Amino acid sequence: MALDEIKSELGGKWKLDRSENFDDFLKELGLNIVFRKLAGAATPTVEFTVEDGIIKMISKVSFFNQVLTFDLDKEHVQSFEGSEMNCKTRWEDKKLITDAKPMNDKQKPQTFQRQKLNDELVQRVYKHVILFKTSDLFLFVVLTLLRQQK
Repeated sequence: MALDEIKSELGGKWKLDRSENFDDFLKELGLNIVFRKLAGAATPTVEFTVEDGIIKMISKVSFFNQVLTFDLDKEHVQSFEGSEMNCKTRWEDKKLITDAKPMNDKQKPQTFQRQKLNDELVQRVYKHVILFKTSDLFLFVVLTLLRQQK
């Protein structure tokens, strides 16, 4: 049932319309100014498919392509901006939520939340920050994508 809902809500191709705090996000990841400027000027597309119980997310930009495949509620390893992360993705309240924990000490844990709001796909990335010995989530970047016609 969740996979059918994901296919209905997120399935298809989406193109970036706008972003908030993207350069700060890339800077925090340690990416250099040249890459950040290229990434900031890009208009990536993202395609979601669900087939045989596997979710596939294909991100394409003129200088970079990434294919992520995963099962819901199962741990998997993925690379985000050059860092290997232990991830687990779930479907909750019509949101595709991925908790990503770095395999090294250089990065902080992140949570990726994707959901359709009206006719837009909104992706929020939260960064875990330790305050007063507890881990809090802070909104870090928001990407808004529009569905492309088939």
